[in-house]
Amino acid sequence: MQKFFDDTPSGSSIIAREDVLLPLYQPDELRYRGNELQVMADAVKPLLRKRECMNLLIHGKSGTGKTSCAKAIMKQLSEHSPVVLPVYANCWESPTRAAVFGRIIEAMQLPVPRRGLAADELFDRVLQYVKNYSRPVLLVLDELDGLEEQELLYSVARANERPGILFGITGITNNPAFLAKLDPRVRSSLRFSELRFSEYSEEQLFWILKDRATAGLAPGTWDEKLLTKIARGVDDGSARIALEKLWKAARHAEDLARPKITLQDLADSEAENEAAVRPGVALSETESKIVEHLRNGSRTTDELYDLLKSGKTKRMFMNYLARLEEKKIIQMDAQPETEASGRFGPKLCRLCPKL
Repeated sequence: MQKFFDDTPSGSSIIAREDVLLPLYQPDELRYRGNELQVMADAVKPLLRKRECMNLLIHGKSGTGKTSCAKAIMKQLSEHSPVVLPVYANCWESPTRAAVFGRIIEAMQLPVPRRGLAADELFDRVLQYVKNYSRPVLLVLDELDGLEEQELLYSVARANERPGILFGITGITNNPAFLAKLDPRVRSSLRFSELRFSEYSEEQLFWILKDRATAGLAPGTWDEKLLTKIARGVDDGSARIALEKLWKAARHAEDLARPKITLQDLADSEAENEAAVRPGVALSETESKIVEHLRNGSRTTDELYDLLKSGKTKRMFMNYLARLEEKKIIQMDAQPETEASGRFGPKLCRLCPKL
């Protein structure tokens, strides 16, 4: 039988710390986000004095540091004082009231019966904990578009009206129009202040890349010309995309046993990535069908769902669309239902120009 692993390198000659090059890595210093971090810290500081804080809605394009900044604030808050309990939930992973309340229960280290509890029962336990321990909760809801039940936001916001109960909410979304589509009751109860994260400039991306390359790659295996090329090739100012390009170029160079990452490694790894997301090659069956429908013209998310749902929930289908958008195969834009109402209906989907 053919030996598949005999040519596997015994160790990494270029990548010293792969975790540093990956999106989930949390650096000690977040470059160019000092102002945003200060706004976020100022918003939650009243919780330390057991006073109502300012609820924040953070929005900006993918890769602009929203989640990293929120997690940095949560970490500092925990290290500074045990008074406040910070809880993080990604709404694509925890889309319902019960799922989010379950995340809070986990952070509180409260037992839950094997049979599970209904959402209202979970929330009652959360409220009882906050009241008994006089411990405010900072709830950070990432990917807020994935939340299926706006009632959660309303319930948490109105809970502050009860004696001894104190919550703060920080929401994170890529959609600048998210606030407009919230139910007016929810919007009124939350009184969100908005904080926009702008895209990184080419120079800023260069220095972010340099920080990660210095920490994650072996000395002498990269140069500034490579980092400049990567920074110039990122159109939407996304640090996530820039770092992914660096990581894939480094992996490509290692696979070829090069002593250093070259511009050719960058070009080849980008070409391989383009091939991987080409319709019909590395897409799931549902993703390929979505692309084929969009080749005939733009469609709304509701139209696509009606065509392709076939036993899938709306949330599952939106996950397919989100993955295609992340791969830069499709674009989704919020569409106003009427010019006068300011409310937003289903998103309009279309193929990216390169396809």
